[in-house]
Amino acid sequence: MAIGRSQVCSYLLGLVSALSVAVLVFCLKSNSLVWPSAASSTIISAIDALNHTTPLLNLTHIPHILHQSWINNTVPKQYAAWRQSWVTNHKHWEFKLWTDDDNEALVKQYAPWFLRRYWEFEEPVMRADSVRYLYMYRYGGVYADLDFESLKPLDSLLDRGKVLLGTMGANSPPEHSIPNSFMASIPGHPFWMFCFAKMLSAHLGIAIGSYVEATTGPIMLKNALDEYRHTTQDSEDIAVLPQEYIFPIVWSDPATHHRDCSWGAANYSSAACHRHFEDAYAVTYWAHGWR
Repeated sequence: MAIGRSQVCSYLLGLVSALSVAVLVFCLKSNSLVWPSAASSTIISAIDALNHTTPLLNLTHIPHILHQSWINNTVPKQYAAWRQSWVTNHKHWEFKLWTDDDNEALVKQYAPWFLRRYWEFEEPVMRADSVRYLYMYRYGGVYADLDFESLKPLDSLLDRGKVLLGTMGANSPPEHSIPNSFMASIPGHPFWMFCFAKMLSAHLGIAIGSYVEATTGPIMLKNALDEYRHTTQDSEDIAVLPQEYIFPIVWSDPATHHRDCSWGAANYSSAACHRHFEDAYAVTYWAHGWR
């Protein structure tokens, strides 16, 4: 049976992707990561690029910084109310709201080797997805989508690992089970460079099915976590928090849906919704503002 050119290309692309991930892990362990610059064929150190202006914070704990992002500085009214819940429960934290312009500037300054791929992404949400991993690598702290409401302080959770992820549990589609809508990290953790390797090696232009999620979003994150754990022995410091802590409402599990938690519905009540989730530190209402 003849093998078509497209089949050969698909095989080679898959091989290149696998090799790039393996090389990344080796280089991270030896602190000698190299990457082609987006602007030229010059080989640069990605770690040096990220450290070009300000050294990474040398922290062994997750700093008290909350990162969130929106198109501009005009946050919609409901999101602003949810955002205030984080301020109320985290009075001594630093809060960063990143705009699209801020995000582009951040990539240009600290990850110029990623800029070409950043602008190759067809959908704005893909750029918003990708840059949040840079928040984690560059600054550390907590990232939460704007449709998250804080129910109580996160401080007691932050010593559970150097990277914290949430899960939607066993009743969610496995590939979507680790959302990228909530993440926490120390600065400089190599897992985030692993995520960048996945995005850099992704084959763009096949915008079908879960293309966005698989390229920059939760499917990519879940795959990166599985591969990182399989590839390196240094993954014990990545903790996946219990489902009831961060994602008590699962969009794919009707058993977690409550009338008073359905944002936008007549029966919605934030206070009443909280009573369903005594163990939760936060809750997302799945407003899908990126659509």
